[in-house]
Amino acid sequence: MALDGLGTWLFARLTAMSPADPYRPPSPAERDAGTAGLRALLRGERAPELPGLGFGVSAIADGRPYTLVAGESGTERAWGTVVLDTSGPPRRVIAVPHPIADRLTAWLGYQLFRAMPGSALLLAGTHRRAGGGAADVAHRTDSMFHAFAGVLAEHAPAELQPHGYAAATLPGYDAVVAAGAATVCGAHVALRDALVARGFRVRPEWTGLLDGATNVQSAAAAARGSAFLHLELAPGPRVDPKARAVVVTAVAETWRDV
Repeated sequence: MALDGLGTWLFARLTAMSPADPYRPPSPAERDAGTAGLRALLRGERAPELPGLGFGVSAIADGRPYTLVAGESGTERAWGTVVLDTSGPPRRVIAVPHPIADRLTAWLGYQLFRAMPGSALLLAGTHRRAGGGAADVAHRTDSMFHAFAGVLAEHAPAELQPHGYAAATLPGYDAVVAAGAATVCGAHVALRDALVARGFRVRPEWTGLLDGATNVQSAAAAARGSAFLHLELAPGPRVDPKARAVVVTAVAETWRDV
């Protein structure tokens, strides 16, 4: 696997994550400071609030210039990372809430970020079971991940979340395409059709097991009236680099203009 600057950083960050890590949700005041700092960055301004919360803000390039907003690692303030494409406000958010527990979804999110210029990449800061389960950011509204997703959604009309499930959980299928608590739109249909056309076994129903109905970011998208993709993949499409590349291409083609 060839790694560029951002990929090398991401690999090191993922390697350090553990379900035994400490974690605490940020306080309301800390979340307010974090959102104020991210909003400032999106306006092209300095964000003095972020360093006080443990976030480092730096420039990184791997073919395109990015702004890396990296939270702490291995501490109770492992509140996540945002990577901003500096070409302008994000047109979509690629969010990875379970980067280790859902194996290789972080790489899927990273590959989508690279394949879809103008995106923001949002990565949870630790394993979902860290802090006794308090770090499961897809199901808690008191996380910096959720707060940052809300700020990015002020610019981006769509959020894409890759997830993974064990083969025994849903045998007979490779993928589940769903909208969580939000509304199914044309891009969901197009993605499902594109994956089926490429030989993937996609569950035909929009709701049911693994549909993301309890995902709090999807509920926020539903309240805003914006688009949300909850993409669940079996181990095969995540572990096989060629299959993962096909998924990336299908998502990029069908969600590029949402």
